[in-house]
Amino acid sequence: MSEVLNIRPERPDDAAAVRALLDAAFGGDTESQVVERLRADGDFVLSLVAENGEGIAGYVGFPRLVLRLDERNVPVAGLAPVGVSPPLQRRGIGGALIRDGVARLKDRAERLVFVLGDPAYYGRFGFTVMEGFLSPYAGPYFQALLLAPDAPKAGRVSYPRAFDGL
Repeated sequence: MSEVLNIRPERPDDAAAVRALLDAAFGGDTESQVVERLRADGDFVLSLVAENGEGIAGYVGFPRLVLRLDERNVPVAGLAPVGVSPPLQRRGIGGALIRDGVARLKDRAERLVFVLGDPAYYGRFGFTVMEGFLSPYAGPYFQALLLAPDAPKAGRVSYPRAFDGL
C-alpha cells in the first residue's frame, strides 16, 4: 500500500460519504442500508474510515453481536461490512482497516469477533471456521477470531435486527 492513510473512528458527518462508498464497492445499497440501521439502533461497537488525500477511501464496521452461552448472554463483535472505493481496491486498504479495528477491539477488551466471508481472505487476519458456534450463517464462511485466551469457544450467535432478512 503506497498511499498515506489516516484510519480513524467514523464521525456523524461521514455518513453520506460512507453510504456512497459502500454503494459503489458493493454495486447496490444493501450494505449501506444495514450500516444505517446499525447506526440508528446504536448497534456498533466500532466503525472506522480510512481517509486518503481525496476523502474516505474505505470503511469497516464492527456491530455488537450476542453469544448465548450457558443461559447467559455474552457480548461479542462482528465484522461487517468492510468496503473500499472501487478504484482503490486491492491496495491493502481493507486489510489495514481490519487490522486496525481488531487492535482497537482488543484494546477495548473485546474477546471474540465473527465474520461471514471468504476464508482465504479472512484467514490472513486469524479468522477460522470453528465448529462450536451456532448461527443462521453457520457454514464454511462463518468464522471467528479469538481476541483473548478466555474467549468462549461455543455458543449461539445472534446478530442485530439490521441483518434480518439478508
